[in-house]
Amino acid sequence: MNTMSIFKKKSPAPVQSTGLGNNPYINAREEWLERYGSYISRATQWRMAAFLCLILTAISITGNVIQARQVKTVPYIIEVDNLGTLGAVARADRASSTPKRLIQASIATCISDWRTVTADVELQRKMIERLSFFMAGSAKGVLREWYEANNPFEIAKNKLVHVEIKGLPLPVSPNSYRVEWVETVRSHAGVLLDSHVYEATATVQISPPMVDAVLLRNPGGVYITALSAGKVVGAAAASAKPDAQ
Repeated sequence: MNTMSIFKKKSPAPVQSTGLGNNPYINAREEWLERYGSYISRATQWRMAAFLCLILTAISITGNVIQARQVKTVPYIIEVDNLGTLGAVARADRASSTPKRLIQASIATCISDWRTVTADVELQRKMIERLSFFMAGSAKGVLREWYEANNPFEIAKNKLVHVEIKGLPLPVSPNSYRVEWVETVRSHAGVLLDSHVYEATATVQISPPMVDAVLLRNPGGVYITALSAGKVVGAAAASAKPDAQ
C-alpha cells in the first residue's frame, strides 16, 4: 500500500443542494429576517403598548374633567321663623314633592283671579293672564265658555265682584280639592247688590317646570286639569247680613 496515499488530504464531499439554498434572493431575505425581524416585532409591541397607554390617559383625563365639573358643595334650604326657630331643612339640589299648602294656595289664587271683577282694566287682564298659567286639560274649555258668557270687562261697567276665599281648599281625593268662597257684588257707588257662597272642585296635576319662563309663572308646577263650580244652595253669605238688616 502506498504510504503517500495515507497522508494525502481528502477533499470534502460535495453538499447536496435542496434547490432553494442556492437562490440569492431567498438567502438574503432569510438573513434580513434573522437580523431585523426581532427588532420589528419589538417595535410593533411597543407601538401597541403606547397606544393602550394613550387610551388609558384619555379616559383618565375625561373622568377628571367630569369630576371637576360636578358641584362639590351641597346646597340646603333652611326655613327659620321670626323667632329664629328652625322650621324645615331640605336639600336644594334635589327635586322634592310639591308641598300641599302650595297646591292649596295656587287653587285659591286661581279661584280669586277667575271670579273677581275689578274696574282696573290692566289688573283684570293680568289676573286672566296669570290664570292661564295654571290651567290645562278640560279646565281650559270651562274657563273659555265662562268668559264668553261672562265678559269681566263688560260686567265691570255696571258692577264689581269681590271674592273672599273661605279657608284653604280641602282635599277630597289624592288629586282633587274642594274650595268655597263668597262673591260680593257691589255697584261702583259701593251699594251691595248681591252676595252668595260658591263652591268648586278642582282636579290638579303636578308637572315640575323645566324652563325658566315656566318657573317664574308657575313655580310649583300646579295645573288645574278639571274644574266645576256652582252656588251652594241654602248658604247665606255672612258679609250680606249687615246690609240686609
